[in-house]
Amino acid sequence: MAWYEAVPPRVLLALVLTAVVSVLVFAVSELAYSDISDNRIESQRAAQAQAYVLRVREQVLAAESSQRGYLITQEDRYLAPYDKAVSAARSAQSSLLSTLGDQSPLRKDAVQLGTLLEQKLDELNVSLHMARDRQPGMALATLHTDVGLHLMAQIAMTSRKLDDELGRQFTGRSETLTRLFQQQRWGVGLVVFLNMAFLAILGTIMVRNFHEREQSRRRLKEHAEQLETAVAERTEELSALSTYLQSNAERERSSLARDLHDEFGAILTSAKLDVAWLQGNASMSPVPVQERLVQLSGALDEAVNLKRRVIENLRPSLLDHLGLAAAIQWHVQEACDRADIACDVVMPDESLQVPPHIAIDLFRLVQEALNNTVKYAQARVFEVILEQRGGDYVLCMKDDGIGIAQFQPDHLTHGLAGMQHRVRALQGHFTVQTAPGQGTRIEAVIPMVPPVTPGADAPPATASSEAGK
Repeated sequence: MAWYEAVPPRVLLALVLTAVVSVLVFAVSELAYSDISDNRIESQRAAQAQAYVLRVREQVLAAESSQRGYLITQEDRYLAPYDKAVSAARSAQSSLLSTLGDQSPLRKDAVQLGTLLEQKLDELNVSLHMARDRQPGMALATLHTDVGLHLMAQIAMTSRKLDDELGRQFTGRSETLTRLFQQQRWGVGLVVFLNMAFLAILGTIMVRNFHEREQSRRRLKEHAEQLETAVAERTEELSALSTYLQSNAERERSSLARDLHDEFGAILTSAKLDVAWLQGNASMSPVPVQERLVQLSGALDEAVNLKRRVIENLRPSLLDHLGLAAAIQWHVQEACDRADIACDVVMPDESLQVPPHIAIDLFRLVQEALNNTVKYAQARVFEVILEQRGGDYVLCMKDDGIGIAQFQPDHLTHGLAGMQHRVRALQGHFTVQTAPGQGTRIEAVIPMVPPVTPGADAPPATASSEAGK
């Protein structure tokens, strides 16, 4: 998915319009800059030409003044200013022509001014040479002719004409520059206004989108909270149901153990007594009959032992008669002997009284942990430690087996999950520590007076019937 596909169409349109307007204004600004540069150059050229025209006229007057001073006084100090003024006038005339160029409409008048300038300078030079040749009278006589006056009038008229035309050109160029600057200013203002408008639209859209996203995020959060609440309620319901099922199963086991002990035990005892009577009164019976009676007696003994083991698995009689410590000690010792595993059981003294509903859960924890060790751990030693720590019962079970491969605390196996549920149902804390080749350590910390789960002792009839099945 391209990045522009994730941008809202209105935002993308505002960005495109802003870019187009900016490009157009840049192009217009470049064209205006070119016109401004051309007009600035022309205005500077007109101003320079005006200055050269004024300099030509000034230097002609300076040359004429120096020439007349020499003719009147015959002092050489007037010659240096004269020569300087003549050189400056001719330089100004050359610069004027160079500034105007060949294509200027005023070049004809500038050339005419140069012609008049040379004529005036020739007229001044003639008088000056006469004075140098010792003909001061003739030189002064030239001053009374109208030639010099006429030339100066023509120079003044031509220079004024050039000055006026150049002034009009300078004024026109200045006005054009002012107009171009004004247009550029309006153009920049228009661009700024349009960009601000587009940015305002873009900002409005972004604020609206942000508000919509915030509302969506809030709705999602509320929905997630509702789901979490529903999950918590369902989890609590399932936990309560599971706790009830475990409690009900324990009651069913206890009831079944009593029935087996009372009824099935009585039957087996009666049969055992009958077989013993038959054995005592069958000394004269054939050998096969005696052998069959011996086999029947052995079968009855095995049935009695099986009945005892089943009863103990269903409901340890030691738990009810001798307490939790003795029940755990007997069960661990017997199971480890059958599996050829060494065991180490550390129990508290007999003064520790454990409530029956906690004692049966602690016993089942030991039973499940030992069962897992025998089946999967390949362990050599199994240890059980039960102690009272503050206001808690602490049960620790560990082995030196192969550990649990790829263990994930959040995804426990069914056996460990059942143990965890037993502990949590008693408001306790359950931890498992394991690593490949380093064995497994399970610890359950259960409060001495855990709160009773509501409904555990008064389940609905449907749950009871299903549990009975």
